[in-house]
Amino acid sequence: MGERRDILTDRIIDYLQTHGLAGLSLRPLAKKAGTSARLLVYHFGSREKLLETVIGEIVVRMQTSFTRTMNETKGKDDALTQFWLWITDPANLGSARLLFELQILAAQNPKDYGRYVKGNSESWLALIEAALPPGPDRRGLATLAMAVLDGLLLETIASGDSRRATKALKLFQDMLKQRH
Repeated sequence: MGERRDILTDRIIDYLQTHGLAGLSLRPLAKKAGTSARLLVYHFGSREKLLETVIGEIVVRMQTSFTRTMNETKGKDDALTQFWLWITDPANLGSARLLFELQILAAQNPKDYGRYVKGNSESWLALIEAALPPGPDRRGLATLAMAVLDGLLLETIASGDSRRATKALKLFQDMLKQRH
């Protein structure tokens, strides 16, 4: 990406984390990004390519952080907790909220939004599976862990009660420990 496009991508991510995707219009987005709708199209090609670029960047950033956290805490009991603390940090929660919104929009309108979530669940599942110790039911355990994280994250976003969700995550981790 060019430097100007990188700056615009960061500004667009900030805007979308606050305003969401539903009813997205390029003019207000451009105004908040400090440019014009015409220049957004110039830099990204179209509204669809802009969304593809921005959503792709959000996913890359989140998955990079997940991988880094798992590598830094490899072999430690608190790897899941460390990632949870990162994802529920107010600075990062907006990206998670945006991806949940995108999943709902894709479920309601797969023609317009389905392409943006294609492969997202599979890539997260592969990352989670790679972070788990080898075992015969590793894929199933990764699916369960992803479902638990998704559910607790959605509950945190919807209720604002991260303490309750964090306690539930701790309970899940304790259950996993008893399993081994």
